[in-house]
Amino acid sequence: MMTPEQILADLRSDRVKTVIADGDYSAEIDDQCALAYCLGSEKIKVIGVNAAAFYEDPVAVDTEEVMIRSYKEIERVYDYTGLTGDELPYFEGARSQISNNPDHAPSDSPAARNIIKAAHESDEPVYVIVTGPCTNVVSAYLLDPSIKDNIVVVWVGGLALENEHAFERHHEWNICADVEAAKILMREDIPLVFLPCEPHGTADIWMYFRDFGKIKGDNRGAEFFRHVLPSKEVNEEQYKTKIKVMCDLAGPASVIDPSMLKISVIKAPIVEDGPKYVLDPNGREIIYGIYPDSERITADALRCIEKFVNR
Repeated sequence: MMTPEQILADLRSDRVKTVIADGDYSAEIDDQCALAYCLGSEKIKVIGVNAAAFYEDPVAVDTEEVMIRSYKEIERVYDYTGLTGDELPYFEGARSQISNNPDHAPSDSPAARNIIKAAHESDEPVYVIVTGPCTNVVSAYLLDPSIKDNIVVVWVGGLALENEHAFERHHEWNICADVEAAKILMREDIPLVFLPCEPHGTADIWMYFRDFGKIKGDNRGAEFFRHVLPSKEVNEEQYKTKIKVMCDLAGPASVIDPSMLKISVIKAPIVEDGPKYVLDPNGREIIYGIYPDSERITADALRCIEKFVNR
């Protein structure tokens, strides 16, 4: 199992990183952009894409139905950009939250099994970039704890420890989507790069919707990221003036160039019901990334998206 110091050394190296992209692709449009960011970067080799359910209501949400919507959104991205499942396989994720399973059992799924298979077959560490709830990768770990020896989880979720509300009952989509999964991810010896959301964290990454118009290309993929995808959230007038928070770009950015965030090694907090954090001076060490450089990250992401759609 890699130590935080070894992970940092690897992230800072020029080695091309093997990646599985795991996201709630039918939530907001930063997930699709994060996937394209990975696919267009010369520093990442994506070997699989996993669908996850996004948070609506942690009790009432139909996890299976929402996960399938994310799976279909992956298919839509593939259709517009000319990708095929033979080139890059994609997988259905958990149909239930670990939080809702009897005895908090793992949620077995093709996505979880894909993570296990990749961990055992790869000759190098597999970075699982999770831009939604961490159900799939935590389930994979619970099904086969030995995968911790060859994976690194990069999770965009939870609040920054600098946020005083993190120690009270709080709301953040990716942690509320499956609190028990987040508890396990923080508690167990799973190599982790923790990229919290909200102020001080990945929510500090933003761009104007009109910035999508910078993506050049005379093809369906370029048109998808220029106009079709943004139109999911804004109309033509809002496209010119409205700002879009792009939290999920932090996942690829931390693997591509960790200098684009403030990176440190910290003691993992305990996640309690609420959810809320409790500081643990005896906790395990994890990598922690905050205060992202929004301008650098969004510029690099747009460059890589353009490169991907015009490949």
